[in-house]
Amino acid sequence: MSTQKFTLTYPWDTNGYKPEVEFFLTVTDAGFSMCITAKESNPRRVETKHLNFVHPDSCVEWFVNFMPQNCDRYFNFEVNANGTMYVAFRKDRYDYQLLTEEDVESLGIKAEVRESEWEVIYTVPFALIEKYIPGYQFTDGMEIRANFYKCGDETEYPHYGLWNPIDVVEPDFHRPEFFGAVVVSR
Repeated sequence: MSTQKFTLTYPWDTNGYKPEVEFFLTVTDAGFSMCITAKESNPRRVETKHLNFVHPDSCVEWFVNFMPQNCDRYFNFEVNANGTMYVAFRKDRYDYQLLTEEDVESLGIKAEVRESEWEVIYTVPFALIEKYIPGYQFTDGMEIRANFYKCGDETEYPHYGLWNPIDVVEPDFHRPEFFGAVVVSR
């Protein structure tokens, strides 16, 4: 089993708030396991209902196209420190389909807030991917396209971090043309 680590930069920094965030992606027999740790004390975590917007809170996000060679759509997994998730399957910012509550529950989201950091763990089952991308099959060494983000639109210090650079003036995470290549294997 191979684990990959992704760290962020803050190209749109306006207030000096740049929390350290690490995303650990592991492929298991069940699917893609994500463990995210944000070095942040007292994160904003207002939203408690899945499928409502969580980006105003302290939020970590993974946007991913699991099959870029055959599919022009991506998932956006956005989760706050409560473990509350917003997730959709989309072509872009405007053309999307929200996942169901049952889909979100299948991720097995666990969240923990500690004194100086918070952590979220979940797994995207292969069966869930296939539900939205018929014919999807995981292959060792395959390439997915993704980006990893940290934001907090309504936090004390609004911030926008990312893994792969996005060449735009204002923060805009819904830019799949700037997703980076990630080779995945078990």
